[in-house]
Amino acid sequence: MKAISIKQPWASLIAHGIKDIENRTWKCPQKYIGQRVLIHASKTTVKEGWSALTETQLERVFPHKNKLYGDNEYLPNGAIIGSVVISDCVQNHPSVWAEKGCWNWVLKDAVLFDKPIMNVKGKLSFWDFKMEETK
Repeated sequence: MKAISIKQPWASLIAHGIKDIENRTWKCPQKYIGQRVLIHASKTTVKEGWSALTETQLERVFPHKNKLYGDNEYLPNGAIIGSVVISDCVQNHPSVWAEKGCWNWVLKDAVLFDKPIMNVKGKLSFWDFKMEETK
C-alpha cells in the first residue's frame, strides 16, 4: 500500500481526523486522488511542536488532546500510525489547516491504528509499504 511520511504533530492530527488538509509544495498526482494511503510519522518532528499551531488550530485540537498519543515529544516517530483518503488537491482551501501558496491535499475518512507499526523508515514522496519490511 502507498504511504506518505509526515512530521509530527501533523501526522497524528491527520490520523485522528482532526487535520483535514496536508500542505505540500507539489500537486498530488491525480492517480492518488480518491485513494487510501498510509500515514507514516517521520522520525523528524516539527521543531516548534504544538506551538507551531495557530490559535484557531489549537482550538480544534483541544477537545481531542486526551485522545492523542501524548505531548509532541511522546508522539510516535518512525511509525505507520493510520491511513486516510486523499479526496482532492486544491489551492486556497478554506480549512484552518490550509496554507496559502501551497497545494492543499484534502483528506477524509481518517483511520487511527490501535497500535502504531513501529521502526518504519520513511521516504520522500509516495512510497510502497509492505508488512514484511517490519519483520
